[in-house]
Amino acid sequence: MIKKVKYLRSKLLEFLTHKIALPLIGKFRNKPKFNFSMEQLLKFEDGTLGKDLAIYLNKMNFKLLPNYEQHDCKHIILQYEMDEAGEARMQFNFLGNRHYSIPVISTCLITFFLMPEYWKQFKLDYQQGKKGKPFEDIDYNALVYLKTNDLRKTYQQC
Repeated sequence: MIKKVKYLRSKLLEFLTHKIALPLIGKFRNKPKFNFSMEQLLKFEDGTLGKDLAIYLNKMNFKLLPNYEQHDCKHIILQYEMDEAGEARMQFNFLGNRHYSIPVISTCLITFFLMPEYWKQFKLDYQQGKKGKPFEDIDYNALVYLKTNDLRKTYQQC
């Protein structure tokens, strides 16, 4: 029974994310162009955000999504998996970090009700976000050349 509920929850979250949220947000999102392909990122120096991003995306069998490269970089810096739980946890981190946007607030509300087994973790992620440095006015085209571990020290601050 629990397995079936988790499966249905997964399908609901997948639908809400890929069929509603991403297409809708994509129409309004005006992010600076990301200048790199996966092939270029894989040629970066080991330990850089760019190379770590490409390696992780390859490992997960994902590709760079236009306008979501910055978001994916945050996954790498904050060390949240690119799965349902990791995505929800990262949004609670953003909320704690005072990033009040419709996508963040709606994701936190939906996952709070759909994922009660993560409530304690969501609280910890929120608290971690309160301590971290905000992701504001960042040039991700420059950030990808920096060492991932240095960026983690800067933005996690825990």
